[in-house]
Amino acid sequence: MAEVKEIHINAEVEEVTDTETSDDNDSNDKKEKTLVERMREIAETALDTVKSEVKKEIEERIAPVEETAANLTSEVKEEVEAIVQRVREQYEAEREDLLNTEIEKEVETAVQHVHEEYKTERDRLLRTAAEAENTKKRLQADYQRQLKFSNEGILEGMIPVLDSLEAAIKSVTEQDDASDTSPTFTTYNEGVQLVHKQLLDALKIHGLTPIEAVGETFDPNQHEALLVTASDDVPEGKIIEEFRRGYMLHTRVLRASQVVVSQGPSEEEASDDVSDDTDATDTTE
Repeated sequence: MAEVKEIHINAEVEEVTDTETSDDNDSNDKKEKTLVERMREIAETALDTVKSEVKKEIEERIAPVEETAANLTSEVKEEVEAIVQRVREQYEAEREDLLNTEIEKEVETAVQHVHEEYKTERDRLLRTAAEAENTKKRLQADYQRQLKFSNEGILEGMIPVLDSLEAAIKSVTEQDDASDTSPTFTTYNEGVQLVHKQLLDALKIHGLTPIEAVGETFDPNQHEALLVTASDDVPEGKIIEEFRRGYMLHTRVLRASQVVVSQGPSEEEASDDVSDDTDATDTTE
């Protein structure tokens, strides 16, 4: 409970005698006014004294409170700053963890994207390499084929020369068989045959080979049938005679052989054979 301070105010009041009061009535009013004024002054003085004493007491009582409040404010401030620091550190730690997580996700996404691009690029390069290898093989095959058949025109032009030599050999051979000939003619014939053989061997080195015809089975890819005739000795589908020799350049036909193909025994002979077989059967029975 607040302590109450007593304030004593001393006031001097002049004593007034009855004689003076009765003698001078007019001055009473003045004296009363003076007294009131003095009382007012005394009251004002007392009020000022009370105010100063109260103010002083208030200051004395407030000073410890202000000091305590100042100390309390600094403690609260320190505590608040500590809390703020802890919150800031926690926020920074959480933010760092979040950033690390996001960075890891972005890195993983980037790595996956790069891996997919690598696979796509690798597949493209493999396809390109395969296409390049196929193109290389195709070009090599084309080159080999062109190189293999580069002399086709020259060899094809040599075929008529072989035909002429074969015709000359055939003609000389027929004349040699028909009559007696001189040794010179025989030597000439042998020389032509030797030239033909040497030329044919030289052309074989470059891939030109004659097509076998007589006695072989007819092949429409290599043979050209000029005539089909019956034959008792040659089976059906076999080549009886060759009119013009054919030639091949490696695996390519330069000129097909012109041949005569057997169709087997004639129908009349076949019928006779059947009837003979029937008679023989009847006789046996």
